[in-house]
Amino acid sequence: MQLESRVLRYLAIASAAALLLGLTPALAQYPNRPITLITPYAAGGSHDLNARVFTTYIQRYLGQPMVIKLVPGEAGQKGTLEAVQSPADGYTLIFTDNFRDQLYQYTFQNPHYDTNADLVSVARINYGQVGLIVRGDSPYQTWRDFETESLSRPHELKMSHSGLWAAFFVAGGQVMKDRGLRLRMVPYRGGGPAKAALLGGDVDISAAFPSTLAADVEVGLIRILATAGAERTIADVPAFAEIGVSATTGFMHRVVMAPRAIPPDRLERLRAAFAELQQDPAYRAAMVQMGENTEYMDGADYEIERAALGREYAELAQAIAEL
Repeated sequence: MQLESRVLRYLAIASAAALLLGLTPALAQYPNRPITLITPYAAGGSHDLNARVFTTYIQRYLGQPMVIKLVPGEAGQKGTLEAVQSPADGYTLIFTDNFRDQLYQYTFQNPHYDTNADLVSVARINYGQVGLIVRGDSPYQTWRDFETESLSRPHELKMSHSGLWAAFFVAGGQVMKDRGLRLRMVPYRGGGPAKAALLGGDVDISAAFPSTLAADVEVGLIRILATAGAERTIADVPAFAEIGVSATTGFMHRVVMAPRAIPPDRLERLRAAFAELQQDPAYRAAMVQMGENTEYMDGADYEIERAALGREYAELAQAIAEL
């Protein structure tokens, strides 16, 4: 809540400043009415906060506001269904992620839509890197400490996660697969409750996005044992590649998508606006204030990454199912 309040205060100040300065959009009006951005998550999560930031600034480059519509439920499927059933006129978009887009086709059978056939990428806003975490007073000072204990006690150590086949569950499954571990996976309704279970001593390990943990780490409540990727993002914390876990595991790509039949000129206008947004110093400052990166990727480029993720997740879903 402290993070959310700080971000909201920052956005209020920035929005007021923009009005006082009379900032005008760099592009022509898009085309003539506001855009609805469906976000298939509950309020207060990382997607909601990221959306609040970029929707505050994107209207400078579109000439029209982008209005967030939270549609949580059914592991993101409720909001996704609403998006794919919306008119493909460029006025309804969805802010989703790589798991709901590419993994769930193998884990949650859904006869109502096919994200590959029904959605096209507008822009990847950024990504979040999962970190494996323990309590600050945990006996596991390093990842190797935890791994050694886990190998000696299969099916005994417990890991909390944010829901079946969500980001933290997938990261835990890949870690078990790559390191030969057998953890007891305990589901919670979101990352906040999963972290609370760890802090309450109900589980031995959990996962979170390090950008949300700064205050907890600073006061010693949380210790980060490893983070996703091939290279370290925290000086004294090993990357997944260093502990023998796939370097492509543990990334949540935050992506804006549109119904695939969107008129090409409107898709290009949206992509151009998001590209211009990346040069906006106020937007970038707001993201830094929130502890997020701005590793943007154009929608056309992300479509290539998207196909590769789909192939990887087909193998991962099968491997986790066999654990």
